[in-house]
This record gives sequence, C-alpha cells and structure tokens, in this order.
Amino acid sequence: MKLGTTSWLIGENFLDNARLVEGKVDFVELLVYTWDASMRAKVASWLDGLAALNLEYTLHLPTDRTENALAAAEFFATCGLPLLNMTLHPLPGWREVAWPDLMALENLIDRAEFHHRYTFDLTHSLLGAPLPAHYHPHIVELHLSGTDGRIDHLPLDDATLQAAIPFLRQEMLVCFEIFDPDDALAAVERARALAAKSGGSGLG
Repeated sequence: MKLGTTSWLIGENFLDNARLVEGKVDFVELLVYTWDASMRAKVASWLDGLAALNLEYTLHLPTDRTENALAAAEFFATCGLPLLNMTLHPLPGWREVAWPDLMALENLIDRAEFHHRYTFDLTHSLLGAPLPAHYHPHIVELHLSGTDGRIDHLPLDDATLQAAIPFLRQEMLVCFEIFDPDDALAAVERARALAAKSGGSGLG
C-alpha cells in the first residue's frame, strides 16, 4: 500500500508541496485544474525539481474540459516523472477519447460510470450512491477525506477510516485529499498505523 497527499497543501506550487511531504509519504497527487499555456509553463518549471525528490506521483487531470484533460494526460505521459496513475472525472465525451494506459475514472457524488481502471473516492460515495460491487476489483487508487455528511475534504474521521479498511490492500494507492498539511499527514499516519497492525501488507 502506497500512501500519498495532494499537491495543494500550501498553495498551487507542486514543488513546494512535494518538498513539504518528502520522506513522509510515498507519492503526491498533482492537481491539474486546467491546461493552458500558463499552466503548462508552470508545470514545466517544476518538473526537474519533482524528479529529483524521493517521491512518486499520481495525477488528477483537469475537470473543466475533456480536451484539457487529454492534453494534460498526454503531456504527463511523456514528461519523465515516476507516474503511478491518472485520475479522470467522467467529463462529457470522455468515452470517445484515446487515453493513456494509466487513466483511471473517478466516481463523483452524483455519478459513477464504469472503466476498467478505477479511482474510488470513498467520501464521494458516502455522500452519494455506493459504488457498485462489480467496480471494486477495478479500483487502483483510493481517495479519502473526512466528511460531516454534507461536504468532503475535511480532516479524516473515524467512520470514514473504518469504511476504507476493506479497500486498503497491499497494492492500493491511497491518496488523502485533505487540503491542510497537518491534517493530511495525520491521516497518513493513521493509515500507516492500521497497516502496521495488520502486518504491514494492507488490510484487505
């Protein structure tokens, strides 16, 4: 099981955020909210620094337009970073696009569409509809945050962590989408302690 945080803990700069958690997590999820000339230039300026860190990466593709998500996916597929997964929201027309092999579709609060690689946001599911059981074998990445029953991305709560236990398998990527460094790293340590109690090979 590999544990990670998002790249938005102290602002948008991927490199500053990655340096903050290096040595404390296995990977960082790079949040790419759009893809234009400005964003591409920023990312390009951070790549060498990111590659030099003792970290791997996942990618959250843009959520604004399918065309932007594809352009970002194609850029990162060849950028040289040690990339583990690419998460895509089910944007309009996503099925008509040839995605890189690392693409995994994510469930939203109000929608879950099938793909053979899946990023399961457990908190989205808790706030909406449960993920169908036949999706479960296709999950490659788990997104976790706390919820008060109305909103997500809160500090991790006991109920959400308990609901996550069946998915914490040895090969799972687990990303804590909590946008505060102290709360995110506390969640990482709670998951690591659970794994250690189970013998260090995941809980599922």
